[in-house]
Amino acid sequence: MSNDISENEMKKFAEDPRIPCQYGVKCYQKNPVHREKYKHPPVQKNSCKKTTVAKGMKRKIDDCHDLDKSKESDGLKSKYEEADVSCPVTDTHCMSPSSSESTDDKDSDELFHKKTENDNKKCRYDEPDELINHTGDIEKDDHMKEAIDNSSLNVDNKAGESSTFTNNIENSREIIKKLFLFDMPDDFYQFYNFCTLLSPNNPSTALKIIDLNLVGPFDVLNGTITKSSNADDDNEKYLSHWRYFYDPPEFQTVLKGKDEEGLHYGYWRDECNDKPIFVAKNSVNVNCKITAVASNIFGAVKFHIHERMKLANVFEKGPIARILKMLTKYAGDHKIETEKKSSEMRARERNVVTNTFHGAGIVVPYDKKTQVGYRPLAATDSNFQKILEKIDKAEFEEVKTKHMREIEEMVRMATIAADECDFGTSLELGHDLFTTGNESFHKIILNMFSMAYSLLNRPQFLKIAIAHLKNRKKGSNLSVI
Repeated sequence: MSNDISENEMKKFAEDPRIPCQYGVKCYQKNPVHREKYKHPPVQKNSCKKTTVAKGMKRKIDDCHDLDKSKESDGLKSKYEEADVSCPVTDTHCMSPSSSESTDDKDSDELFHKKTENDNKKCRYDEPDELINHTGDIEKDDHMKEAIDNSSLNVDNKAGESSTFTNNIENSREIIKKLFLFDMPDDFYQFYNFCTLLSPNNPSTALKIIDLNLVGPFDVLNGTITKSSNADDDNEKYLSHWRYFYDPPEFQTVLKGKDEEGLHYGYWRDECNDKPIFVAKNSVNVNCKITAVASNIFGAVKFHIHERMKLANVFEKGPIARILKMLTKYAGDHKIETEKKSSEMRARERNVVTNTFHGAGIVVPYDKKTQVGYRPLAATDSNFQKILEKIDKAEFEEVKTKHMREIEEMVRMATIAADECDFGTSLELGHDLFTTGNESFHKIILNMFSMAYSLLNRPQFLKIAIAHLKNRKKGSNLSVI
């Protein structure tokens, strides 16, 4: 009986209390909910007898409904023998429900298949901009849902410390501050914890579906950087770790995007000892523009997900939407705001003394009554841009030297401004020349940064500027490890 359905399989099917599927072995449904709710007859290896055996089983099942449980096992063999195994293959209607089936069974099947069709429609993602339509499958990911629900991170915003994050969290804080010169905000550590819930084995790639990787100071948390170094050269090396070509000292990269555009996100600080004001982005292979996107890293990733969803195909939208829902839930559970613009960001906008070529502007102490703290450069932005273009396009050294004298005059005026307590002028000039990317300006840039950061008491920024200008690279492979 090698090609026939075994008696044990037949008995198991007959004793199954579930409702038999009206389509039998011809059932096309792959939905696990359907397979769990309805029982299906065992498939016969000999394809030419498959439908006829199913027919016999169907008649057997109908008869079995009338059996008393005590007599069911005795009548099983004789009823199995009644199956007509000689039914021709062309009899494809033998799976259809017979008139003897109950009305309740029919209604149940109709409701189920109607529900299945509606579920399938929901998964087609016909409206890509409506992320809420793509989050229906999140509850099916039991492991992830449990991880998010059971997250034990509980950060006290006043103390700035986590109670149960990692055993070596304080040690990590110390290493990060020593190598990167800054204390990282609470949301930095909370975000890493969120990524460990998504991918316990490799949190740095937990957001691969949205083309983001955790870099920079995150390498301390993931173990890529294991300890701090006392060597000055080694410390200087880490100051340029994942520092992109147009990243000024105030910008600290923590998320890496696709290499094609060189997209990356980082914290922006105006003062070395203050918390970051916002998270900004730059696409280094596109331009030098630095754009503020959110008050913290959760808001920045939420912004990125919305942007990424616009380019996602039908297969990517579901997983991306699930990431969004999990991120939103985690942020809500831990009372992390994800708005685009916080009150601190709006306050900073009012304190920006001037726009810079990279667009982020600069903030320095400025007295509006006395107008002490900043004065404009010796050339307007448009004239400054023209001078820089002439230097770039100069074919002869004499022409280049002529226009470099104009830059030197701007440097002289900025130095005078610094002597008169208008420190913002030299800082602006340093930022604008840095943004050009022209290596011939590096000496002037360092001079302006040295003057401005020293007078503004921002020595960490000066150390970063020195390290970056020594090792300023283009491209997106910027790890020093």
